[in-house]
Amino acid sequence: MQYAGAVEGYQAPATETGIKSGVPLSEVPQSVSVVTSTELERRNPTQVEDAIKFTPGINPSTWGADDRYDQFSIRGFDMGTAALYRDGLPNKSHGFASFKIDPYMLERIDVLRGPAGVLYGSNDAGGMVNMVTKRPSFANEGSAYVGYGSFGTAEAGVDVSRVLNAQGNLSGRLTALVRNGETALDNSHNDRNLLAGSLTWAPTDDTSLTVLMHLQQDERTSLQWVPQAGVEYDAALGSLPDDFYKRQSPFNSYKSDSGSFGWEFSHRFGNGLTFNQKARYAREKIDYRHLYLASTDFTTGDMAYTAQVNTEEAYNIGFDNSLEWNTSSNSLILGVDYQRRSTEYRQYLAYGAYSVGFANPVFDFDVTYPPMADHKREEYTEKGIYLQDHFKFANGVSITAGLRRSWFENQIDNLQATTAQSQKNAATTGMLGITYEMANGLTPYLSYTEGFIQNFGNTISGSPLDPSESKQWEAGLRYVPDHGSYLLSAAIFDLRKTNVKDYDRNDPTWSSFTQAGEIRSRGLELEARGQLTGNLQGVFGYTYLDTEITKSLVPGLTGNDNAMAPPHQLSLWLDYDASDVVPGLSVGGGLRYVDEAFATQANNRVTPSYTLADLALRYEWEEMEVNLRVSNLFDRDYYSICYDSYGCSKGDGRSVSLTVGKTF
Repeated sequence: MQYAGAVEGYQAPATETGIKSGVPLSEVPQSVSVVTSTELERRNPTQVEDAIKFTPGINPSTWGADDRYDQFSIRGFDMGTAALYRDGLPNKSHGFASFKIDPYMLERIDVLRGPAGVLYGSNDAGGMVNMVTKRPSFANEGSAYVGYGSFGTAEAGVDVSRVLNAQGNLSGRLTALVRNGETALDNSHNDRNLLAGSLTWAPTDDTSLTVLMHLQQDERTSLQWVPQAGVEYDAALGSLPDDFYKRQSPFNSYKSDSGSFGWEFSHRFGNGLTFNQKARYAREKIDYRHLYLASTDFTTGDMAYTAQVNTEEAYNIGFDNSLEWNTSSNSLILGVDYQRRSTEYRQYLAYGAYSVGFANPVFDFDVTYPPMADHKREEYTEKGIYLQDHFKFANGVSITAGLRRSWFENQIDNLQATTAQSQKNAATTGMLGITYEMANGLTPYLSYTEGFIQNFGNTISGSPLDPSESKQWEAGLRYVPDHGSYLLSAAIFDLRKTNVKDYDRNDPTWSSFTQAGEIRSRGLELEARGQLTGNLQGVFGYTYLDTEITKSLVPGLTGNDNAMAPPHQLSLWLDYDASDVVPGLSVGGGLRYVDEAFATQANNRVTPSYTLADLALRYEWEEMEVNLRVSNLFDRDYYSICYDSYGCSKGDGRSVSLTVGKTF
C-alpha cells in the first residue's frame, strides 16, 4: 500500500497526513483530500494556493493577486500562511518571510480539514496543507521542458532521478526551475531560480535515509488596492482609469533568498517496531519594498500612500521522532517533536507620506528610503509528546484515538527600544474517531478532534493569554466501488474556535486583550475523485458554510459571519483522454464558483461572487509533449477581496502558457 510519495491518477489510496503510521484513506476518520502527482502535472499550477483551489473546504487567493504568500481559508478560517507543512514538518511563514514552495518540486499535496493538534501541535481551527517533496524513485527517469507565457514569462525546468551505484541501493534526484517574467501589473516581477536535490540510501529492506535540500531565489509582486466609487471616494467624481489597478510604483519589489536542508530516517527493528525521524532546517532572507494605499479622501478622491520597507532574516528548525508498532490489526505511534521559529526584522515606514491625485493617478515620482520604525527579534519554541493508536477489528470497524501535550514559549526582543517580553504556556489536545468499512464499499465515520494556537499578550490585569482552542465534531461517508477507480465522500461538521483574542476596549493604550471571542463554523462538503470512465477522470467539490461569531466583546461583532467564509463554493475539473479522436490528445477543463463573502468580521463590505474557467490541452507523441494551459479562460474581471476602508484587490486575469517537454 502506498502511503506517501507520487500518485498516478486523480485518486490517492492512502495517506500519512491524517494518521502518521499510514493507513488507507478510507480509514481516516477526518476529511482528507489529496492533490495527486497527475493533477499537479496536468494543471501545472505556479503556486500551492492554485494547486489546491479545486479542493472542497478551500477558498483560495483570499487576498487577491498577491504573489508574496500562498493564501487561502479552510472551512471559513483565513489561515493560509500559518497552515502550511512540508513532509509533515511546519513550513509556516512568519513576519513577511513566506518560505514559499514551488509546486514543481512537489509530488503531491494533502489537505486535512479540521483541527490537527494531536499530530502536528499548534495550528489554527480550519486544518492544514501538507506538501510532499519529490524524492528519488529508484528508477532511471527524467523530464525537461521549456515554456513561454503571458506577460513575457519564460521558463525552463528539469527533473531527473537516477540510481547511483551498482548495488541499486543509492538513488538521487535533481529538480531545477528557472522563470523570468512579469504579472499583469506594471513594474512587476515573476522571477524564480530553484534547485532541489535529494539522495536516498536504503542499504537493507529495513533501513533507509533520505536527505533533502533546496535553494530558491525569487522576486515577486504584492497586491494592489483599488479604491471604489461611492465607498472610498465620492461617485460624483467619476471613475479612476480602467487600468489603474495595473499601475504601481517602480519602488515596489519583494525579493527573497531561501533554502532548506533535512532528512528522513527509518529503521525497522523487527516484531513490528519501527523508528522514524524527520528533521529540517530552513532559512529565508527578504527585502520587501512597497508603496501601498493608506487612505483615500472621500471628497477629492486623492490617495495617500505609505512607503514601507521590511528586511528580515528568518529560520525554522523542526524535528519529529517517533516509534511505531504495527501488527496485523493495530498501529500504535508514540512521538516527540520540536520546532523553533526565529526572525529578526527591521521595518522602515513613512505613513501616508506620498499623495497620488485622483485626476492624474500616476506613480512617476521618486520614493525615498523611509526612516526606521521597528527593529525586533521574535522567537517561538514548541515541544510536544503525542500518542496515537489505530485499531482495526475483523468486522471492518476501525478506531483511532490520540493525545498530545505541548509546551511552547514566545520571546520578543525590541532591539530599538531595548525591551523584552516572554511568555510560556502549555496545551493538551485529543482526538477520537471511528470508521466502519462495509462490504458494499460504503464507509461511514464519526470523529471528535481538537487543536490550539498560541496567543502572545496579556489581559488588562496582566495575566498571560491562554491558547485559542478549536474543537470539531465531524460525520462523514465515503464510497469506493469494487473496482476502486473513484472515491465519493461527504462530510458534515461543527467546528468551534474559542478563547479568540480581541483587543480590550477598556485599555486606552490598546495593549491589552480579552479572550471572550468564539467563532462557529458548520458546513457540508462533497467530493468526488478518480477515474469516472475509461477516458474521463477528474475531481468535483462542493462546500456549504454557515459561520457565526457567537461571542465577542467587540461591539457589533456578535452574530456576524466570520471573514472570508463564502457560504457556497463549487468546483469541477475534468481530464478527458481524446486519443480515440486524435492520438496523443487530452483535454482538461475546470470551473469554479465562489459565493460572495465578507472581508472582515465587521461585515461592512461584501466581496462579490465570481465564476472562473480554466483550460488545459496536452498532446503527446513518442517522448515529447506540448501543453497549452489557460487560467481564467474568459478573462473574467473580478475581485478576490473588498476590504473595509482600503478598496478592492483584483483577482488574476487570464494567463496563458505554452510548454514543450520531453521525457527520458
